[in-house]
Amino acid sequence: MLKQSIGIGMLFIAGHAYSSNIIVTTTADTKADDQQCSLREAIEYINLGMPEEGYLGCGGKNASSVILLEKKAVYQIDTQLKITENLEIKTTYDSSLNDKTAPGLNNATIQMRGNERIFHIEDSKDRFLKVSLKELTLQGCGEERCRQQQGGLIYNNEHLILDYVKLSQGVANQGGAIYNLAQMTDEKIPAGFIEIKNSLLEANQAQEGGVIYTQFPRFVITTSVFKGNKTISVASANLYSAASLADEEIKAFPSMGNMIVSSTFTANEGYVMNVLDDIGVNNISLIGNSRGVYLNAPLGKAYIANSVILGNPHPVSVNTAANCVQAGSDATRLQNNLVGAGCRAGDSNYPNTLWTANSVLAGNLLEGACQTLSQDKTALFCPYQVPENSFLGFMRPRVLLSYNSLKDSVVLNQGQLQLGDNTVVGCAASDQRGKNRQSDITLCDRGAIEVMVPETMGLIGQDILAGQIAKMSVSDLLGDSDLVPKEFCDQVYPNNPTGQAWQAGCVQIEQLDTRSKGKLTVDELGNLVYTPDSAWHGADVFKIKLVTSTTRFNSTTPYMEVKVQVIQEHENRMESDKIKVSGGAWSAYGLMTLLGLLGLRRRKA
Repeated sequence: MLKQSIGIGMLFIAGHAYSSNIIVTTTADTKADDQQCSLREAIEYINLGMPEEGYLGCGGKNASSVILLEKKAVYQIDTQLKITENLEIKTTYDSSLNDKTAPGLNNATIQMRGNERIFHIEDSKDRFLKVSLKELTLQGCGEERCRQQQGGLIYNNEHLILDYVKLSQGVANQGGAIYNLAQMTDEKIPAGFIEIKNSLLEANQAQEGGVIYTQFPRFVITTSVFKGNKTISVASANLYSAASLADEEIKAFPSMGNMIVSSTFTANEGYVMNVLDDIGVNNISLIGNSRGVYLNAPLGKAYIANSVILGNPHPVSVNTAANCVQAGSDATRLQNNLVGAGCRAGDSNYPNTLWTANSVLAGNLLEGACQTLSQDKTALFCPYQVPENSFLGFMRPRVLLSYNSLKDSVVLNQGQLQLGDNTVVGCAASDQRGKNRQSDITLCDRGAIEVMVPETMGLIGQDILAGQIAKMSVSDLLGDSDLVPKEFCDQVYPNNPTGQAWQAGCVQIEQLDTRSKGKLTVDELGNLVYTPDSAWHGADVFKIKLVTSTTRFNSTTPYMEVKVQVIQEHENRMESDKIKVSGGAWSAYGLMTLLGLLGLRRRKA
């Protein structure tokens, strides 16, 4: 119980913001009057209407319907948790501590130890509940013994909201991760609805709907990743809607009620999704799956726009391409997409671009580090990769050296202006990472990622001892660009101003506050190595200009600038800048509280 007490102490340090929320104090799946509050007891307390006297150690007077779990803790459960009231379950942590605090990296995990799904969300009363899960990981057992008929992880018939959630290892016949009932009652109470954002759905499987099975389209999915899921039936899909709504319930194009926006789909087996009437798909990257999309919208009230549907299956082969398959009566509107073999030409006013080459992913890899522009000169995208201190990965578009302008790219700056009365679906306002797209619609990029040009000035530095070398990197400052190889530099600068052989990025060095005291080398990955010329004491401060795959198109300043500062000491007198102590009375009180709890628990042990 020591661990749970420390968790409570940390919440006290954070202040009074959590005072009315329900704090789960044990990771055990218990139901007993032991003054500890388990996740099961917390949910049942809310289901009971939150009585003022509390319930088995949970809640009490003025309690809210928000349940707090400890960061990175694992809560194993033996049987499903039934939710019949409005509630929110989320991970909480103190962002002022020196931990990685990007959303999604501190998720508490709810893990099925038994043979059932994790959540059953449904109320028998004639009302529509809202259930929110935030910064959580739901993990099924991933084995055949856990196979559910419907919903490997969640059975839903309410309004379910997932934000920075990971759903994995769900197994079912219908809906590997989620089964959405999506049926209105006789009293016309709304059907189950799923809202997913900033989430990862990975390694789920089912006969139908490897990730989601919904009886009718009832979802909005944004800024999320579907990766490594499996649908067995060739007549289904990983994101599967079993039937269309009635014609009179579907709005006119382009006002679709169900959306899939700014998301990545990769390494999935089976069709990724079926597109029915009342579904709109915008700015997705659907690359490297065994099959692409199945189109079946006979009313023409569905669309796919500004998206990338390529390399399905992987490796690419024109003879086995399954990027798009259309039902005989399909009238889905396809506007301004980059597509592979099997997809139609699309809207005559805003046609698709057909890519027939095999060079889709750098190094022909689905996942991993991206090759440099020297290593792979033709691939359009980097493999799927999760950046450091990030929850979700993506497939970055590459700006190739063969482009004479950004318009030569089939991905970048491909937005379309509306022609007359012919309605065009514009790009989503932001990309999968939340980066804002250009206000000029013609400058937006196809797919889930909007390419960001590096900042004009960055700053890096390192402290070293005499006899050491400094190793730094500018990779985090490059945005979505690559350094150009040294062989390309003569095309940027016909007259080499450095007087030396070119290095990667056509690096130029300009001293700032000091004279030059060492030698700098740069490689295409953005690694910098600085070697002092002697055992001097002090600093070497300079600016470097680096040419990238995107900045090179600027005719006046084809480079980004980075300020570099290297400080060299003779002895180890440098203080660490990684440890900071602050906080005043609250921190001191919190520390005393923690020490008191530790002592108390040790005496009771």
